[in-house]
Amino acid sequence: MTDWAKVWDETYQRQPNIYGEAPSRLATELANLLRQRTPPVRVLDLGCGYGRDSLYFARQGFEVVALDCSPAAIAMLQERLAGSELAGQIKPIVADALKGIPAPEGHFDAVYAYLFFCLAFTDADLTRLFTECARVLKPDGLLAGTVRSDRDPSYGKGELVEPDMFALPNAVRHFFRKEYLRRKLAEAGF
Repeated sequence: MTDWAKVWDETYQRQPNIYGEAPSRLATELANLLRQRTPPVRVLDLGCGYGRDSLYFARQGFEVVALDCSPAAIAMLQERLAGSELAGQIKPIVADALKGIPAPEGHFDAVYAYLFFCLAFTDADLTRLFTECARVLKPDGLLAGTVRSDRDPSYGKGELVEPDMFALPNAVRHFFRKEYLRRKLAEAGF
């Protein structure tokens, strides 16, 4: 079994700024929606990495739980927060979301997951993850994430691990068909 925390630790040590500093487009779009809510607005950044989007959400005035399985990534985020005015708005946590999201039911206004769900998660893993996301979201909460489509140029390349999941030279990726994603989300209560 692959130790994904170790894989991501090594990735962040090799490429500490792999996704750059600017927030993702999805993060800015989600922030625009969340600004309409009554504070405090709570965001879970699932698979936060070194905190690029967590920092952006905090700058918007949101309370952020930044969760990642990589101790190296969380250490990078903590280093960036040291002495910052944002330190009180972001709670970095090293945790494996597959073992449960360490938050009470109905706690978050949004769960944000940039390229998280397309990692090496099996069908059963995705069921668990989506169900956990539904559990920790408020009844009117938002799940915002990016995935790789079955139309992605990498689809079908590499060794087939399970349906729509391929082992590529540098990663194992799960690709999504629209119908599959709709079904998985519906099963989880979305």
